[in-house]
Order: sequence, then structure tokens, then C-alpha cells
Amino acid sequence: MLLAILFGLTISPVSAQTPYDADFSEEAAQIREQVQLFTDRSIYAVDETIHFVADHTVSGPIGDNPWSSVLYVELITSTGKPLAQGKYLLSGGRAEGTLHIPTESLTGNYYLKSYTRWMRNEGPGSFSYIPLKIINPYSSEVAVIADTGSTPGGVARVPYKEGILECSTSSVLCQGGEEVVLLVKGASLNYFQLRCCVTVVPAGAIDLSGGQYVHTPVEEGGSFRVKFLPDLGSGLSISGTIVGSDQKPVPYATLHFSLLGEIPDFFATISDENGRFVLNTSTTAGEQEFFVTPEQEEGAGLEVRIDQEYDTRLVTFPGEPFRLSVDEMEVARKIALNMQLSKAFSSGAIILDKADSEEYFEGKRIPFYGTRVNRLLIDDYVRLPNLEEVFINLVPDVQFYKKNGKNRMRILSNNSSIGIYNPLIMIDHISVFDHEAVLALSPEKIERIDLINEIYLKGNVAFGGVLAIYSRNGDMAGIDLPKGSYFFDYQFFYPAVPTTDPLPVQDGRVPDTRNTLFWAGDLLLEQGGQMEIPFRAPDTSGKYVVLVRGVSPSGEIFSASTQFSVK
Repeated sequence: MLLAILFGLTISPVSAQTPYDADFSEEAAQIREQVQLFTDRSIYAVDETIHFVADHTVSGPIGDNPWSSVLYVELITSTGKPLAQGKYLLSGGRAEGTLHIPTESLTGNYYLKSYTRWMRNEGPGSFSYIPLKIINPYSSEVAVIADTGSTPGGVARVPYKEGILECSTSSVLCQGGEEVVLLVKGASLNYFQLRCCVTVVPAGAIDLSGGQYVHTPVEEGGSFRVKFLPDLGSGLSISGTIVGSDQKPVPYATLHFSLLGEIPDFFATISDENGRFVLNTSTTAGEQEFFVTPEQEEGAGLEVRIDQEYDTRLVTFPGEPFRLSVDEMEVARKIALNMQLSKAFSSGAIILDKADSEEYFEGKRIPFYGTRVNRLLIDDYVRLPNLEEVFINLVPDVQFYKKNGKNRMRILSNNSSIGIYNPLIMIDHISVFDHEAVLALSPEKIERIDLINEIYLKGNVAFGGVLAIYSRNGDMAGIDLPKGSYFFDYQFFYPAVPTTDPLPVQDGRVPDTRNTLFWAGDLLLEQGGQMEIPFRAPDTSGKYVVLVRGVSPSGEIFSASTQFSVK
């Protein structure tokens, strides 16, 4: 089916996305995205945090419709192995975030890789790759480099264009701890406004000449083929294919996804005519557990195959051995030392309090279907032998009938249309389809029953009401899991790292351990204006550099830099 958002059609906010119709592949191939990534440094130590900002542009026939809203960022080795991964919200063509460098990372050459789901259709050659050097002071081992024999020479890097901006500091020679003011203004500002990022680091800690690598985009099979739709809105996407026992795609199959954990949720979608599906999830952070199950008839043998969250295809990088210049060696030594000192003087892990805005319903978080339900607490009534008796005597809106010789349940309502759809029956937030097994459950294992006797919409699926059963021990009351179902882990947005000021110096006992003295990822310079940005000079003597970068409206990667020294 036609992707409605591309052609400006109105779609319901509860509708799930539909994989793209092959008849419109020509228009799809015209929609191209580009990411320009900027980091606060080029050299890091393990256990440090990489600060980055991304500039995202999209071209093609999308009109005023929104496009990709999520940026995928990975720290990878030169052989393509991911060490850290994160997802970040794109808003207004920008994404800003952090990524932690794992302690076990070896000294060597690395790359910060970034892309969107839509860019995966063009291939990994269209992604952004920023070269980084990482130091591990705890190990003398060096990371394995890419196979130089298969690496084509001369992979170019995006050069910075100078002359658009000018920057200077209030002092070129200052005392440790002194306030320094950075002045940024347009040298020949022909643009209405420019968005830029600013970093202040030790001289040699960042490359002043160029940014990410430029590869030739790879189009698999010689043509642009849409497999991934863009993330839309404020959530993430899960996509994949459903196949039958013959391993062929199955069209129009209904899938149930249960998000487990402290704040459970539920999602449903239907595969398209090619057996593909895609759904939008919530805005949760961190890694969460999902349970997926297909609705299937006896003997159908449906199998759900979920696409990889991150792109695993490789591109070739320059197979250069890890080297540090004399200046870089001194900078790397200081960075590694400051990292270790920072850990030694750290006050410990930051524990975030639960948000005051969290809503609770009778001591529990509000379930995904809300609070307007008919609720039955089992302990309020005389114990009955099984749930069938409970429904007959206490929940008369749940009715039984026979189908193919087996008991089935449906939910009664004043809305006669409710019988058109199958009910959503869940135990501990997991969908179940064996109605006879549900009816046979012992009430001793059940805590409560929630009932919605109205048509319920979730994604692009309509249900004939909701029957939600909760066990006392959170073990689904011992019922068997549906066929073709499984659990899987899914990474939501990368948790935000709270910004903290450096520890104050007290009689020289607490050292200044900042390796990045100042970082601002999203600054706006108006036409004819200027910015004054104050920051505190380090306590360590030496040379320091200020680098301002950004992307002009015409697509040029501009930069301006200046230096100052601390006595």
C-alpha cells in the first residue's frame, strides 16, 4: 500500500506504518538523507563520555511531511565491531547526545558511526563515520586494524571551510581558573542564521582540518529498495517479516508485542501483502524486554523475524596502524591521567529519583489501556473452582461459545459491532489465544481481572474489548506461552547523562580533571550578530584550542578556531 505520509494523505494517529509499495520505489529513491556529525574531541580514554551533535538534512518529494526522527549512533572498531550503541531523538534537524566508551576497549583507531533507518535503504556507504583515537591506560594491547589488503586507498574526509565565522578569546594568556570569554561572529555572514557547536579542548585533542569520512553510497542490487521506513514521531520503530511453516512471507497476519518491565505497554500490528510489518513504540529509555506472539490458526506455524536494530553491514576504512604524533602522545597521556583522577575523586554513581509526574493507579502504574475499566478483585468474593465459574457468576459480560468443538470467549457490549472483532485477552500483559486454558485457571492464582467492553484500537488493529488478567506471582498463573512466541531485548533511547559542574577546587586537594573544558552542541548565530560564551580556564598550564563548527544552509561544513594558553 502507498505510504500515506509521503504523499500528504491524512492518517489516523493510531495507525501503524505500512511498508512501502514497490510501485512507488522510483519516488522513494529520490528521498535521501545526510548526517553531519561533530564530536567534542578526536582523542579519548576508556571510561570517558563522547559528546556529539548531528546535523540532519533530507531532500526529495516529502513536502511538509515529517521524516526520520531518530538517529542511530555506534562506536565501532576499524573491523566494524560495535562497542557501544545508542538511539537519539532528531528534532528540528538536530540530535545531540552522549555515548560512554566501555572500559574494556583496547587502545586503537575507532569510528563513531551514525545514520537513520531510512539511510539503511541506501547502504552503509551513505552513513557518517568520524575517526577517533581511544587510549586504554590499563592495557598494553592494541586493537586489531582492518585488513589493509582489501582496503581501497584514499577514502576522503569532509574538509572544513573557513572564512564564514571568526572567533577569538578575551585573553590569549590567562591564569588557571580564570574566566575566559569566547567571542563568535560572522566574518561574511550571508545567511539568516547559522547553527553551530563549540568545543574547548587541549591543543592536539581534536582535528582542526576535517571531519567525517566520505564513502560512495552503496545501492544493493544496483537499485534503491525500501526495506526500512523512517522512525516517525517521538518513538522508535520495530520492523520485520512474518513467515509460515513453508518459510514464505505471510500477509495480513496480526502480531502482538508486549513491553514488559516496570512500565508495561502493548502494541499490535498487521503484516502487509508482502508479510512485512512495522510499528512505532514508546519513548522509554534504556534496554527493555519485549514479548512477541502472532495470532495463528492451528498448524499455521507462523514465525516472527525481527529486523536487526542496528545496521551490521561493513564499509572499508583506511587500514592504518594506530599511531600518535609527539604532540598527540602528550595529550593522550594527560587525557588518560585526568580520566583516572576523575574516577578517583568522583563522588560515586548518580542515583536519579523517580519523576514526580509518574502516575499510579491503586498503588500501581496505570496500565496501557487506562483506568476506565470494570475491575474485579478475586479476594473480594467467595473462592470459585475455576475462571469459567468466575466469569459466569461475577463477570457476565464475558460469554462463552463453541468453535470447532472448543470453548471460545467473547465480550458483550451495548455496541453490537464489538462482536466483529476478536477480544484482546491477556495474562500479565502477555496475549493468550488458548481460551480453554484460560477458563481452566484456578482463581487462587489470580489477583484481579480488568474488563473493557468496548471496541479497543491499538495501532492498526481493532479488538472486541479487552480482558486483562493479573496473576498473584507475575508468572502468568502457569499457563503455557502461545506457539511462535518469544522474548527479546530491545534498546530504546540512550539514557540522558545529567550535566554536572566540575568538582570545586578546595585548597588544591581536588584537581581539575576536565579533558573537555567546554562543550555546547547547539548554538544559534543570527545574521549580523555575535555570541559571547564564558567558560572557566583549566588549572593545568598549556595550550588550548577553541573550535566552532556547523553546517551552512548550502551544505558547507564550516569551522573557525583560535587558541589560548594557561600559565
